[in-house]
Amino acid sequence: MADSSYNDNPKMKNIDPRKLAILIELMKEAKGKPMDKLLPLIISTNKKLQEQQLSFTKDESELMIEILTKNMSAKEKVQFEMLRKFMETRRQ
Repeated sequence: MADSSYNDNPKMKNIDPRKLAILIELMKEAKGKPMDKLLPLIISTNKKLQEQQLSFTKDESELMIEILTKNMSAKEKVQFEMLRKFMETRRQ
């Protein structure tokens, strides 16, 4: 899943260093985890951001999802997206 290639991603260059540290921690924790374990990690990451009065921009969130779902099958990506949308509607 997350490997050193995320350091080469140009989208990572302009992220606040505090957010970047949290994002890298998430990617390390998520590596090799099954899809059903990713959502709790994302929720935990959002809590860490909130504790520091930070939040990911829409682009940063999309980058995070892109990295987390990179090695998923098409079916897993669909399931993950459904779960993510469900979680978004519960927060509103």
